[in-house]
Amino acid sequence: MSQPPPPPQSGQHPPDGRHQPTGRPRQGAPQAASGAPSFQQQPRYIDYGSPRAYDTSVRPASGLTAARYAPAPIQRPAQAQPQSAWSTQTRRVEQVSQAPTSLPAVSILVWIAMVVLGFALLLVLGYFFLDFLLSSRANAAWWPVTAFLAGISLVVIALVMFLADRWDPQPVPLLLIAVFWGAAIAAFTSYWLNTLNSLLVYWVTGSGAAAEFAGPVFSAPLVEETTKGAGLLLLMLLARRYFNGPMDGLIYGSLIGGGFAFTENIIYYSRILEEAGGAGVLILFIMRGVLNIFGHAIYTACTGIIVGFVARKWGTAMGFLVFIPALIPGMLLHGLWNLSASLGGGIPVMLVMYGLQALISFVFLLVIVLLIWDESRLTRVRLGDYANQGWLTHEEVDMLATWKGRREGKRWASQIGAKPVMKKFIRESADLASIRQRLLADGANPKVVATERTLLGRLTANRQELLSHAR
Repeated sequence: MSQPPPPPQSGQHPPDGRHQPTGRPRQGAPQAASGAPSFQQQPRYIDYGSPRAYDTSVRPASGLTAARYAPAPIQRPAQAQPQSAWSTQTRRVEQVSQAPTSLPAVSILVWIAMVVLGFALLLVLGYFFLDFLLSSRANAAWWPVTAFLAGISLVVIALVMFLADRWDPQPVPLLLIAVFWGAAIAAFTSYWLNTLNSLLVYWVTGSGAAAEFAGPVFSAPLVEETTKGAGLLLLMLLARRYFNGPMDGLIYGSLIGGGFAFTENIIYYSRILEEAGGAGVLILFIMRGVLNIFGHAIYTACTGIIVGFVARKWGTAMGFLVFIPALIPGMLLHGLWNLSASLGGGIPVMLVMYGLQALISFVFLLVIVLLIWDESRLTRVRLGDYANQGWLTHEEVDMLATWKGRREGKRWASQIGAKPVMKKFIRESADLASIRQRLLADGANPKVVATERTLLGRLTANRQELLSHAR
């Protein structure tokens, strides 16, 4: 004897076949009969569009690009939100507690990895300092100077990434892991592998010139981009929740590349002391640390952008599988730069090299601006899905998904003494939009569904707290 179908769970859309997993109505689907029972009042529907960059349905239903889990219908609240938590009110509520905003939570493994990699960086720097003491005739006081100059470039890259990461900020431990991986693991591993490869070429050819050419032109791009890119895979393993698209890949990749360049620059600055003294260090700093400051950051960012885009559109598994092809653009740029530097040619060639590098750096900054806009658009589209189910009002989507709306929302919240709550509301809403995109790409992973449910609970709590302050 067959059992009747179970009733729809609270927070899920009834399985009536009339809606997509995003909550949007299916084209041509029959409408509910007039007066049909409903578990909530139907909220007002607005079509926020479905850009191809976020459309996870454009892929084969089987094979490597298939979702790993069943489709994840969007959860629905018990009752649609009738009132916006944000308005143009300007009255101030006195004596409201200012609860500090907390950073996004990360797992204990992330903290362990950060500490281990930080300790590894100290060991690597200690090794190169000891090598400088034993092999160089220069004064030992010069080594901290080289580290300081290398650190300037790293700080500049970190500041650029800080500004780029304001829409949906990443947890600080993950950013530090990226820097530490590049400066310690990738740099030290590449140092020895490149040395061994150069020795191998010399052993095979018997030519020192061949070894000096093959090392930077062939070995360095292959080895260095692979070791740096491995840090991106580590970050995806440790915290997939915070690796949600090309912008995240760019930020992590740039910081890995910046960390790598930090250690590599120390090595180069220390070496040139023997040949040209302090003046040589200053000239090399201008060439490497100023004119080519974004070199390694751009190479690894290329890999991060591709991995992040694929993971966002086709899921986590495809993000890992695309890793090898994603290395190619960075390897090519890296190899071409080293090739042009190896060929020589004097001042004219150098001017062309650095002119092209300046153009590439300008394009890199334009890509950052484009990806910031892309993040805001994704937030609007995915929060629109929740608004169409009643979790938010459409006015709140406009506030949460635009820079202007966020500024006005925080200004209003500060006037009623609830700015920390508004900041949390904004940050967790962006996180929720990314989680929804991941559910569409990977399917209903139980852990991610639980995270979505938690964020929806926080969303409701934040709204209620803002409303209580405004009354």
